[in-house]
Order: sequence, then structure tokens, then C-alpha cells
Amino acid sequence: MQPKFSTTTITLLPPKIKTIDPPTIPAPIVTEKTKPVKIIPSPKPPVPEPVKEVSSKSFEELVNGSVIQLYCGYLNSEGTNYSDISRGSGIIITGKGEILTNRHIIYDENLKKAKSDCFVLKSPFPNIKSEKPKIYYTVQVINYPSQEKFSEVFSKDKYYNDFAILKINSRPTSEMKINQLLQTDYASETDYSVLENNGFFNYLPIDWNYRPKNDDLLITLGYGVDAGHIANQITSTMGRLAGNINIRGDSKPQILLVESNATAGFSGGALINPQSKGLIGLISWITAGDVTGKYTVAIFRDFLAETTLQDLNFNLK
Repeated sequence: MQPKFSTTTITLLPPKIKTIDPPTIPAPIVTEKTKPVKIIPSPKPPVPEPVKEVSSKSFEELVNGSVIQLYCGYLNSEGTNYSDISRGSGIIITGKGEILTNRHIIYDENLKKAKSDCFVLKSPFPNIKSEKPKIYYTVQVINYPSQEKFSEVFSKDKYYNDFAILKINSRPTSEMKINQLLQTDYASETDYSVLENNGFFNYLPIDWNYRPKNDDLLITLGYGVDAGHIANQITSTMGRLAGNINIRGDSKPQILLVESNATAGFSGGALINPQSKGLIGLISWITAGDVTGKYTVAIFRDFLAETTLQDLNFNLK
């Protein structure tokens, strides 16, 4: 599956606010035949509760320690050939090194099974020096839906249980020669300090408080390709929430449509609430002509939690 992506750039400008002086209310005239007029002030609008951030870390630290690149394919027994490769993004979501990504990245539609050899790569965020992603870990596929579930409402060729759970396995050894096959370097000990901390992995916490509203500004993150079709770095884009694809026929948000200029490679990436810096959705695909306009499509947090528990018996915490 090779999604197509919108390349429209959205420029966000702050609204112009005009200051209006409050009206002057004349003092009431009091005579012997009249009583003082009691002026009741208008009620103040409720003060919105401050958005709770998911972590004391900066946005850059959270992203740098959690959003990764995935390569999945088949290594031959000699380790000299790596074939049927798919590439996408992933999100480390637990300190145990569990990764959330898309089913279509790890699943072989021809052989009807998961690809056996997956690797975690990563480049710094932000990637000021345009460094090529380095190889960090081998990855084990833990679970994924056995069958695709389609949305009849949206499109028959798009499925909505496009998720999979992986787990970091080990650091690759030099004998594997995967660095030669992918033409990149292994991570150094200094590089690992960004992802590991006292025996645990850094991860991106979930924002369980966010409630979607149309026109909310949201951030999409993934290893998107540039004009040369190279995916060397995490790309961060911002777009407006445009709506929801209703799978179950109820009013709860399920599949979110975001107007953002994401590119190929964002599959398996993160949808983030910029106010809390927390994960609120898993990017799955980009619409391409099957609806009016083009959108980044993400499985919403609550719907994702329900379906991963139902289909995989995995508790998304």
C-alpha cells in the first residue's frame, strides 16, 4: 500500500482582535418618588481549565525519544539480501519498548503473514545537520488484526483497524550487515541515550483528556519523504481538524480527518495535541480522490484503545 499525500501548505495566522471600550452606563436619578435602580453585573464567562501537559519534557524531547522509522522485510539466511521492504513510521508508547504502528507496514499481503525482519531507525529531531537515520534495534511483531475491517461509509479500499503492536527486541550486531544493506550506520552509545533511560525506553504519553472539535489545530509527525523521495528526518506539520469518519454509527469520534500537508512515509506516525504535547491518534493513510479534498487520516485515541483491546487484547494505557 503506497498512500498519496497532500502537499498544500497551510499558513496559520493569529486572528486580528479589535479592542472595544465598555459602554458608559449613566448613574440612576434618585428622587423621593423613585427607588435606587439595582444594576446586576453580567455573569462572567467560565474560565477554561488549563490544558494539562502529559510530560514535563519539551516537545522536541518527547518527539526525539519516541517517533521512530521502521523498515520491515525479509533477510535471507546469510544476511546478504533484504527483500520486500516496506518503510514507515512508528511510535514508542511504553517504557518496555512497545511500538504502535500500522498493520499495512508490517503485513505481507501476498504471503498473508507478518514480515519477519523489522528494524528501528532514527535521526535526530530537529535534524539540523540532515543526518541520515541510523539503525538502533531489531523489532519483534507482537500482534496485529488477523483480518482487515473496512469502512463501507468512507471507502471500500480503506480499512480502519490499521494498527499493529511491535516490541523492541535487541540491538543489531555487526555480523548482521544490515547497515551495509540499508547503506547507513549503526547507532552509537551516545545515540542510544536519547531512547533509553535507566533500563527503560522513552515514550510518547497519551493525552486522555483531549476532546476533538472541528478547526482544532493538530500536529502530524512522521518520517515523510522530501522532493527527492528521501525520508531522512521526522517531519512536523500542523493542520486543522476537518471532521470524523463515522464507522459505528454513533456520535463519538473514531477516524479523524486533518487538513495537513503530510507526505508519503507518515503512515504509523503520531497525531499530537500541541497544547498537551500528548498522543491523540495514529496516522493511517491519506485520502486521494475518494472524498472531496485530501486529508491526513488518523485513528482517534478512544477508538484505537477500544479496537486494540477487542482485536489484540492489548490495553492501550
